[in-house]
Amino acid sequence: MATIEEAYGVAIDHHQAGRLDEAAIIYQRILDADPEQAHAAHLLGIVAGQQGRHGEAVALIGAAVARDGLNTDFLGNLGAALKAAGRCDEAIRHLARALALEPAARGVPGNLGSALAADGRIGEAVPWLGRAAALDPAQFETFLNLGIALRDAGRFDEAEAALETAKALRPDHPHPVCELAVLKLALGDFEEGLALYERRWDYTGQTAAVSGKAVWRGEDIAGRTILLYYEQGLGDTLQFVRYAPLLADRGARVLLIVQPELRRLLASVRGIDRLATYDDAAALPDFDLCCPLMSLPFAFGTRIDGIPSGVPYITPPPDLVAAWAERLGWNQTGDSAGKRPLRVGLVWSGNPRRHDPTSHAMDRRRSVPFALMEPLLSVPGIAAVSLQVGDAAEQARAAIAAGLLIDPMTGVSDFADTAAIAAHLDLVVTVDTSVAHLAAAIGRPVWMLSRSDACWRWLRGRDDSPWYPTMRLYRQDSPGDWGPVMARVGHDLAAAAAARDQNCAEALSRKARPGW
Repeated sequence: MATIEEAYGVAIDHHQAGRLDEAAIIYQRILDADPEQAHAAHLLGIVAGQQGRHGEAVALIGAAVARDGLNTDFLGNLGAALKAAGRCDEAIRHLARALALEPAARGVPGNLGSALAADGRIGEAVPWLGRAAALDPAQFETFLNLGIALRDAGRFDEAEAALETAKALRPDHPHPVCELAVLKLALGDFEEGLALYERRWDYTGQTAAVSGKAVWRGEDIAGRTILLYYEQGLGDTLQFVRYAPLLADRGARVLLIVQPELRRLLASVRGIDRLATYDDAAALPDFDLCCPLMSLPFAFGTRIDGIPSGVPYITPPPDLVAAWAERLGWNQTGDSAGKRPLRVGLVWSGNPRRHDPTSHAMDRRRSVPFALMEPLLSVPGIAAVSLQVGDAAEQARAAIAAGLLIDPMTGVSDFADTAAIAAHLDLVVTVDTSVAHLAAAIGRPVWMLSRSDACWRWLRGRDDSPWYPTMRLYRQDSPGDWGPVMARVGHDLAAAAAARDQNCAEALSRKARPGW
């Protein structure tokens, strides 16, 4: 019978060769024979993490730490597992403990920097990632994460250098190319950025082609049928569906696959011949070419000074607009803007996407606690309307019960309903979520609250958007600090409500903030 040491040797050989299932079986047998074997629990947890079972990894490596709390390998890998599970605060605590015990612990400075970045603490993340890069200048992941953190910190030249280093270390890997694309796009370099962004398909391991049909790249399309389809979020679909009418103008027949929540609303977009979701896409007619919606700017050769920005390019169904006016008691005919309160829609949170730690961390950075938005309800001369859905809507229950906030969202079934409500609003104040795109696409004035590491589409250093002429951006000055942002919004909203009888629409949507 093999000794435990011999079993470890066989298991580690399997593990290092990538035979994870075989390694896990032996690690488990070691634990069954001796439950106090901390190394077996640790290694079994690493396998679980490599296989994407992050909760199990945390439990197993945590058990190893419970048996040997001074082992910096255990602490470092527990921190990495917690970070992968989206538990950044706990990850940071364990990684810091490992470094306190061993300041040069292998891999720990980079993992700490990565966890801090995921938690939105970009300023703290950069020095740790820089230290990790200095300790191991051949580590691809470190330079990749350093480049992303530097970009999010606004240090663009250094970010580009770090990402180029990562690309040089792994020329075959598309991830640094995709991050360079986001950097270029954020700086307004659409020519290079959009071309690089097409490498995202290599990163996902998928293909942009559908049913073997070629992807349209801007060639003559007159008389041909093209299938457009969504690949990412609802906001992305709302933003880039603007290109469908341009294809129709070139003589194409346009088919579109969209998310179910958008189907009824996007039926209004000019030039779309047939609309479907993936559930009934098989019923669409044959097509000659295809293109994902987010590749259309590249195919059209879009540049920052030539973005197709005419609004509205989406129109809510007129019957729904009328029905919601009646339901909410908003008189469409005698309801002149100067004789009633300023109707302001509010959205304070995005989709938390808790199943995806990276997306969940981003949502935490972009969302605003309702308590910080609540003072807007007291601005004289406004009527606040919630457009918030999901669990975050519960934060406003007391305000709704007190009559300070109208909440029509329980009667909403899809984005067509939301658009019909927004059509009656004078202004929408929202975080960076799909409602920002929706309201701007139907031509309503939008004040969008943007986190410091803003999405590339909002560019850098400006408070307007070339994508949406009725949008004004309110940017964080420092990560996580919404206080000054909400103070500016409150000040500007009070001024707009006071001045609304002069020229409400102009005051709410003009690009340069007036000196209120």
